[in-house]
Amino acid sequence: MIRIAAALLAAGLAAPAAAQTADTASLNEQLVGNTFQGDMGGGGYSSYFAPDGTYHDASGSGRYEITGEGVCYPDTDFGCYQAEIDGSTLTWSQDGEDMGSGEILEGDALDLTAE
Repeated sequence: MIRIAAALLAAGLAAPAAAQTADTASLNEQLVGNTFQGDMGGGGYSSYFAPDGTYHDASGSGRYEITGEGVCYPDTDFGCYQAEIDGSTLTWSQDGEDMGSGEILEGDALDLTAE
């Protein structure tokens, strides 16, 4: 769960001045093609969100979807995560519970798609 949960967000660097829950359009604009690096589930985590709908992290890759419910992982039991974005800081939550936070890095900043 830590892998999927932390993989949840990588967003662009242009963001609103105050934290706000990101809608579908904002998530697509700020997350897709970027990397999330931070804490998720009590441990460090990084994930790149590729434009083709796959995420890539140190453990492998899988599918993600951005829906009205947030960032969802359809091939898992992890469900969907909502995101608040404040500048380059992203905070994940699920069912109203804080799940972790970190920074949005531009592009595949950590080369997570390399095999």
